[in-house]
Amino acid sequence: MARHPPGTCIYRQGNISVYEVDGSQQKLYCQALCLLSKLFLDDKTLFFEVEPFMFYVLTESDKYGAHLVGYFSKVCRYLGIV
Repeated sequence: MARHPPGTCIYRQGNISVYEVDGSQQKLYCQALCLLSKLFLDDKTLFFEVEPFMFYVLTESDKYGAHLVGYFSKVCRYLGIV
């Protein structure tokens, strides 16, 4: 069982960390993040096509592992899909 998000930890201070997760390498994890967002955002429609996105996941750590606090994503590559 994973104790933190997949990807690279790019920032850490105390018990707060930010992980960079590539949507093309961790497709299922990133799709799950998008589906979680869909619970709060009615117009969030893109959850199946995560490959061109980088996800930045903010976590808070304790003795049980890193817990999701929030995330954002940005397009990092263009796939030429119309």
